[in-house]
Amino acid sequence: MKAMNAMTRDVVCISEQDSLEVARDIMKEWEIRHLPVMRGKRLVGVLSNRDLLLYTEAEGFGTNQMSDRTVCEVMTNKPITCGPTDSISHIAGLMIENKIDCVPIVEANETGLLGLVTTTDLLELLRERDIMDSSRGVPWSYNVRMHAVNAPGYV
Repeated sequence: MKAMNAMTRDVVCISEQDSLEVARDIMKEWEIRHLPVMRGKRLVGVLSNRDLLLYTEAEGFGTNQMSDRTVCEVMTNKPITCGPTDSISHIAGLMIENKIDCVPIVEANETGLLGLVTTTDLLELLRERDIMDSSRGVPWSYNVRMHAVNAPGYV
């Protein structure tokens, strides 16, 4: 399967000059975890909810004061991208190897944003395809090991 068949096409973006507070509010309103950062029509970065957490200061119980930084100070510059014809398995491999949860899908010139493939998109594919139905066994073996409470080295 190709990226163009699995990607999210309705993507909410943000400007690199927007505040982190604006970014947080957009993520909350749209219930999303990643914001492509655009300079005009050019993709210049990605801001994730994890990036926001690094710059959030806790104040009291249940309230957060956002840092006064802008998106461009916190975003991931030069994000890993793929094209619309790249395979989902290739994209999943990039996500695993680089410990990232989204890959922007860009035009051939690597600037214009076409969509995003996120871990949620990949999980949705698994759910839709029902890869392991109830009539098949688990295709691998596994062991469960319990750590004994009284074993030497238990803390």
